[in-house]
Amino acid sequence: MQKDKAGLLLESRSQDAGGRDAPANRITIRCLLIGALSVAALSVINPWAYWALDAWNVGSGQLMNGPVLVLFLLVVLNTLLIRVWPGQAFSRTELLVIYGMLIVSLGLLQQGGLPYLVALTTYPYYAASPENQWAQLLLPHIPVWFQVRGMAASVWVWEGMPKGTSIPWGAWLRPWLAWGAFTFAFMAAMYCLAALLSRDWIHKQRLTFPLVEVPMALASDPRAPALGTSLFRSRIFWAGFGIPAFLGVLGWLHRFFPDVPAPQLWGIDVGRQFSGMGLPWSALSDTHLSLIFAVLGVMCLLPSEVVLSLWVFYVAYKVELLVWAACGVTPGGSRSFVDPRLFVSYREAGAFMAMSAILLYQSRQYLRRAWLTLIGRDREDDLSPYAPLSGRAALVGLVASCAFMLWFGVKVGMAWWLFALLFGVFFTVLLGSTRLVAAAGVLYPDTGRYGYSFLFNMIGARGLSPASLVPYTYFSFIFMQDPMNVAMPQMMNSFRLTESGRIGGRSFSFAAGLAIATVIVAGIGGILHMLYHRGASQLDPWPFYSWANWAFYDLSSTLRNPELPSNYLRAAVGVGALIAAALVLLNSYTVWWPLSPVGFLIASTYTEDWILWFNAFLAWLVTSQLKRYGGLKLYRSFRPAFIGLILGDYLSSGLFAIIDTAMKYARVAGR
Repeated sequence: MQKDKAGLLLESRSQDAGGRDAPANRITIRCLLIGALSVAALSVINPWAYWALDAWNVGSGQLMNGPVLVLFLLVVLNTLLIRVWPGQAFSRTELLVIYGMLIVSLGLLQQGGLPYLVALTTYPYYAASPENQWAQLLLPHIPVWFQVRGMAASVWVWEGMPKGTSIPWGAWLRPWLAWGAFTFAFMAAMYCLAALLSRDWIHKQRLTFPLVEVPMALASDPRAPALGTSLFRSRIFWAGFGIPAFLGVLGWLHRFFPDVPAPQLWGIDVGRQFSGMGLPWSALSDTHLSLIFAVLGVMCLLPSEVVLSLWVFYVAYKVELLVWAACGVTPGGSRSFVDPRLFVSYREAGAFMAMSAILLYQSRQYLRRAWLTLIGRDREDDLSPYAPLSGRAALVGLVASCAFMLWFGVKVGMAWWLFALLFGVFFTVLLGSTRLVAAAGVLYPDTGRYGYSFLFNMIGARGLSPASLVPYTYFSFIFMQDPMNVAMPQMMNSFRLTESGRIGGRSFSFAAGLAIATVIVAGIGGILHMLYHRGASQLDPWPFYSWANWAFYDLSSTLRNPELPSNYLRAAVGVGALIAAALVLLNSYTVWWPLSPVGFLIASTYTEDWILWFNAFLAWLVTSQLKRYGGLKLYRSFRPAFIGLILGDYLSSGLFAIIDTAMKYARVAGR
């Protein structure tokens, strides 16, 4: 056992008495089938339950409620199987593989791409009008691979298909195949890059991977996980579980019986107290806090330096806005060419870039060895059986996936250098986000200003042809503009699961590929099935109308008035990179420095303001007092309660969501 800088005990690698890795547990055909069917079922259920009925969704962020709920239900089923049919009970390996298949794939159903893909593929044809002139400005430059055959097939997505007609599946064959192939290659590139870095992050740097503790707590018995062998037998776990569960019951009852009190804990607008005070205090008007028990539980599992940084840097950001406002510079840049919030967000983008470069430098020995094995100058005879891919296979897969994506981008009309630059920049987001999740358990690794406008402010849009700008818009808004569910952190978490559960890594790679292929096919199919019956224009504007409208109005604006590069935003990126490098040096080479660089990367983001900072403050307050008065022993004794906060929040909301979905579906079906 070893300790990290915060003093938390980390699990050592599973080895036999001779110091060798213990044999990997085999993945069964049964768990592959159950995993694939679970992915397919949730892909079909989610569009109806979420967008049509507004009752439940598979979740967003890096600890999605759908996989957690499925794993819990399987553990409940396993408890019954152990008693009535013990020979058919699931092993921990099977349950963790199913969970791993869910987390690496289901992000595509929410902010991860597929809803945006369907919306952007059809919206310009539906919304083109003489006023916006899209028929002349945009439509001639949309690649044929992105086009649905027949105007009706696009219009019906937004208005619903007429009675007596059937879904035009054939019209979608070409874009479905094209986008499916690209999406799979994109996911494969993330998987291979994560596999290249996983050996260093898991074995050498020994990151904490706090989000992995939740599935490991549910499936703790290596032979046959059950409720009686998990944390559910712990009284202190139930103390944590009961708080969010009880409040969840009150909230659910309040919807039916308004007299039942239900505290409002989400998005409390504390900034309104400052909105009428004038400068400089009005700069704090956009300030919120939320008490989210799942987030609070995760924060309590983190090292103190990480939790402290998540709220200290947020407070520092607010103080910075006060200083700007005291100088007469307000958000929006009304008194100056400088917009403080925009400057800070681009500074954080520079910090992401610097962090990614540092992470690659730290893993240089493993990357170099992968290269040497590829050219035959080294052998990987110490490769863990739990590793997802060998270094050589991961490197070949990464190069092949990127080569296919580049070929795809060129074939749809984009300049090769612009495509390479766009995805090269975005992969810095993936690296930084993955580190935030693996080391700091950040559930929502918001990446701020990355996306459509970032490169335009760095290099300008003049000189870029419409043939390049149109696919640039599709790639940016489908995969990059919304950072909630980037898949690479989930993939890295799944690799930690295979290590903890002693699961064969090569076999899991096949399982992950099967899950990703399943969600691409079933996810697009499920979204189309719902939209053709309900019509996107009849639903909440997000994610269909608002996202597509934003994308194409920005594109039309760029085509009419191409953006020029901004020197002050370039400077912001450079300043952010320097500060991030300094913070990494302070954190790595000094004992007295108390802050992780994590908080600096996301201090100004939406998720920091609405979700993270207040929960991080409470977690720091609680855990620091536990460690101060009872030491690590007392803190460790409370860890089941922290996991109880997470599961109490997720499982109670999941149970009520199932009930709400059934009730709403019964009402709709009875009309």
